[in-house]
Amino acid sequence: MSTAKRRPVTPPLDPDALTRDELRRLAKAERKIEGADRTAQASGLREVQEIDRRRTDRLEGQSLAARLAETSSLALSRGEEVRTETVRIAVPLTDEHGARIVRRGLPLYRQETHARVRIASRGGLQLAFERGDLDGGRLKGEALYETGKTYRWAFETASALTTPQRNLAPISGRSPTRASAGPQDAVFAAGEILRTFRADLTSAQVAMLDRICGLDLTIRATAITLRTDPRTTRRHLVDALILATESRKAARESR
Repeated sequence: MSTAKRRPVTPPLDPDALTRDELRRLAKAERKIEGADRTAQASGLREVQEIDRRRTDRLEGQSLAARLAETSSLALSRGEEVRTETVRIAVPLTDEHGARIVRRGLPLYRQETHARVRIASRGGLQLAFERGDLDGGRLKGEALYETGKTYRWAFETASALTTPQRNLAPISGRSPTRASAGPQDAVFAAGEILRTFRADLTSAQVAMLDRICGLDLTIRATAITLRTDPRTTRRHLVDALILATESRKAARESR
């Protein structure tokens, strides 16, 4: 009994959502898939999957842009300060199957430029500094604020966070590493900075800094998330930033 050859299944694509160049590439890929050459079929299928991935990324970007525009309009109508910032983040490289690309035992990264909306009054760390919530400890509030900004950079770089939750947060253009550092160096440096900051912190203090400094939640929003009193959250935030500042200072002096 003879069995018919099984054709690769291609994902359905909406022609109206594709550019002219993508339509030409899709036609070539479909001709490869319809051919008898197995190698050409696999190549055509990968091409279709790549076109679908780019189309999905473009549609998601358009949806995010629309949400950001609406959020900015509402913020401006309330008299809030809205800024657009351009930042560079390190994103892990993946192959056509979505697996991370590793070379010599280390994952590879590429740098991508992202434009993000900053609503100044929503930044948890900035708001805490402006309201004096970082004062009252054995270190000055300015020093804790600088530690918080460095923690934010390291958290964002190490996690390559690109979700909408991050797109509305204030981001510093400062970088603790040299300007010539590549994406791999930046990711590893960020991870080392986070390990140093967290060396003497409890898991609860790390969760607090991740939310207030990393994701820019306000003290009140963090207190609700962690189910604590806002005054207790404020006190623990100051204590955690003091310990993080001293841990990094001690690490620098020991080198």
